Amino acid sequence: MSSISIRGIARQEWVGAMVAVLVLATFLSVASPYFLNGQNLSNILAQASVIALLAGGQTFVILTGGVDLAVGAVTALAGALAGYFVVKMGMDPYLAIAYAFAIGAAVGLFNGYLVAYVGIPAFIVTLGGLTLWRGLAFDLTGGFDMAGLPEPFTTIGYGEFLGLAMPVWITAFCFILMGFVLSSTKLGRYVYAIGSNEMGARQVGINIRGYKLAVYVVSGLTCALAAIVLMSRMDSSSGKMAQMFELDAIAAVILGGTSLFGGRGSLWGSLLGAILIAMIRNGMNLLEVSQFKQMMAIGAVVIIAVWIDVVRRQRLLKK
Repeated sequence: MSSISIRGIARQEWVGAMVAVLVLATFLSVASPYFLNGQNLSNILAQASVIALLAGGQTFVILTGGVDLAVGAVTALAGALAGYFVVKMGMDPYLAIAYAFAIGAAVGLFNGYLVAYVGIPAFIVTLGGLTLWRGLAFDLTGGFDMAGLPEPFTTIGYGEFLGLAMPVWITAFCFILMGFVLSSTKLGRYVYAIGSNEMGARQVGINIRGYKLAVYVVSGLTCALAAIVLMSRMDSSSGKMAQMFELDAIAAVILGGTSLFGGRGSLWGSLLGAILIAMIRNGMNLLEVSQFKQMMAIGAVVIIAVWIDVVRRQRLLKK
């Protein structure tokens, strides 16, 4: 698949997500006088940053026809251990951040190996990881919170540049890098090819196993970056970090137009999907909707998004 066709598909997929963001923004600006406040809009982007990072890595996986249900747990493992290294062991913060990325990459290699080389379904591997990695985070840190993080975590969590929080800039840079990989590199082209027709991709000589392994490593690395951003924003880390974030990440990917069946989707759509979820939560908070109803709303949004994806796939198959 050429880079031109990939860009064409991506452009088609994120238009719907952009329309949804604009419609919701219009509704909330009418429903609440506080929504269009500059500080509130900045908060929405900052709140969307962690989910967006997880959704970015998840997009690579889902485009191949897989899924990573363990992104929240891997985020907790990388963050909890990085915080433990810094607070309890006195490790240099930059070295602890490097360890967080190493943990994310190692888990990604583990997941990718089981999926691509052993042949265990991605759903089973990552569903097991959902409790495995979070349990390991609790066990290795004794279940304690690690509060009072030093620089550079303070700057990452609370710093600003040109009026935007640092998590927003970090997310933007990461998406530019991932967008380049998907649109202009062999990895990106083969990710789409594998998701579109795995048998055909294998017949033309694409290393299916190697590229499937690679997408789980990408997901693990984005989990590590999300952990660093999240623990910086909270000024603490623990095994409780990022609970249920896997649901929000998958929802963002689906809302952004990426098909759960693989082969079709947009990284930028996933970013808009993450912003859309952050807007939904922010809007319901402004309208004083209870947390329980917020959970119900996000769940309903996921079901509706999957339903739309199934209908869209059925129409494509009929053509």
